[in-house]
Amino acid sequence: MSIGDWMNKWVETRTDLRRSTFDRLEGVVRLHIVPTLGPIAIGDLTRFDAQLWASKLTATQSPGSVRKIVNVLSAGLQVAVDDGRIPANPASRLKMPRQSKRRKKFLTHQQVAELAATVDARSAGEGYGLLVLVLAYTGLRWGELAGLRVRDLDFVRGRLDVHTTMVEVDGYMEESSPKDYEERSIPVPEFILEQLSIHVEDKTPADHVFVSSKSGSVLRNRTFRRGWFNDAAEQIGIPGLTPHELRHTCASLAVSAGANVKALQRMLGHSSAKETLDTYSDLIDEDLDSVAVALNATGAALNVGKTGLDSARPPERAVKTGG
Repeated sequence: MSIGDWMNKWVETRTDLRRSTFDRLEGVVRLHIVPTLGPIAIGDLTRFDAQLWASKLTATQSPGSVRKIVNVLSAGLQVAVDDGRIPANPASRLKMPRQSKRRKKFLTHQQVAELAATVDARSAGEGYGLLVLVLAYTGLRWGELAGLRVRDLDFVRGRLDVHTTMVEVDGYMEESSPKDYEERSIPVPEFILEQLSIHVEDKTPADHVFVSSKSGSVLRNRTFRRGWFNDAAEQIGIPGLTPHELRHTCASLAVSAGANVKALQRMLGHSSAKETLDTYSDLIDEDLDSVAVALNATGAALNVGKTGLDSARPPERAVKTGG
């Protein structure tokens, strides 16, 4: 069997994936694997051939995209190994291009307020300034925010419940269920709840909280960025900022407020505390400095007290020894 036939059949078996994820998987196979490796029999692909193929991808793909493409091939061929069709996976543990880590942007409370006010002024009362506040203080992903309905707001408990997410499939926005660990209830600051209650007072429970000002349908990330967000971010001196970095900002503000890793994990909908630590290791490392300051304040006070007692104690006489 050729690699092209095998990978296409493997994709057909992935009924466990969400539609958007399935489409990305199918796209990788169709665009990056079948045109080059497709005619080769799965038993004839050598590790050297796989490495050469992966190295050529770097000419047109970013390091991150190369990793994703290679991982798809490796996953498909691993099933061939498990099925007894080939003795080993030639695409596993290939040398990958080094991926430079992009430094995350974390906004302060003041910068969030300025950004929200600027977006509000540009969007002429559409409530998009409030949208900025919701992203920055709840850590929602864009799809979760776009799928947020009025019935998901619990003003009595002061919570926002995540039950759905919006994904783009074939150019259309579709509602989907998030992964189990992504369903969660998020505490919302009171000053945001007050604004939300006014924003949704004329909406029904089934209405989306934030919609496109032009069509009244689901608000897309790129529409929001091009229409209001990008220019507002540049105006306040943070060019290149993305809405997703407001999720990072939420993590930063939560840690500064004293949230521990497990609380942050639940708030952001991560699968594990390890994912949270890996994602925000630099943020948590910086927070260790404040821990050291707090420990020093207490420790130094006790040490000063002890030193004062020692200095007040009369000196002991030296013991004279013979010899």
